[in-house]
Amino acid sequence: MTADRVPDGKEAGRPALGRPRDGKIDAAVIAATRELIVETGYSALTLSAIAARAGTTTAAIYRRWSGKAHLVHEAVLTDEIIAVPSGSGDVREDIRAMVETVRRVFDKPEVRVALPGLIADTVADPELHSMMIARLSGNLTAFESRFGQERRGGDDLPLLAEVVVGAAIFRIVIRRDAALDDAWVDDMTTMLVEQWGA
Repeated sequence: MTADRVPDGKEAGRPALGRPRDGKIDAAVIAATRELIVETGYSALTLSAIAARAGTTTAAIYRRWSGKAHLVHEAVLTDEIIAVPSGSGDVREDIRAMVETVRRVFDKPEVRVALPGLIADTVADPELHSMMIARLSGNLTAFESRFGQERRGGDDLPLLAEVVVGAAIFRIVIRRDAALDDAWVDDMTTMLVEQWGA
C-alpha cells in the first residue's frame, strides 16, 4: 500500500519528524559558549558547562551541533555579512575597508581565545574546515574584483584577502596579546597599497 500523494509529489498525511528546534535554546547555548570560552579558554571548555550556563542539557546541544568544535565555530565566527562599501575608485580606501573588515571578524575576545584550538580542530575536520572557509569567504570575496585580482584555480579566497586574514591570524595565534587596532589597520593598508595599489 502506498501513501497518498499531493500534486507536488510529496506524501500527504505524514507528520514532520521530531519537534521543531527551540530558537531560545540555540541563542542561550551560543551566548553561554561565547561567555565561557573567554572565562575558561578553548581546551577547558566543556559541553556540560555550556549546557549548565544555558539552562539546558548536553543532549539538547548534541541535537544541534555535532561537538564542541562545531558549536564554538558557530558561536565565535559569526556568519553575519559585514557590509562592504561600494567601490570608491580609491584603492587605498578600498584596501583599508577590507583590512577593517578582517579586524571586525577577528578582533573579538571570544575569537582571540578560541582561534588557536579551533584552527587545530579544523585541520583534522574537513567539514569544519569547509564551514570556516565559507564564513570567511562570505565576508571577503566581495573585495576580490576591486583590485583587478580574482581567485586562482580552486582557491577559496583571493590572495589579497589571504594576506590580510593570515596576518590577523598570525598576530592572534603567535603574538597572542598584540592588538588589532587602528595602527595595525593603518600599517597593513600602507603595506598593501604599495603592492596592490599600482
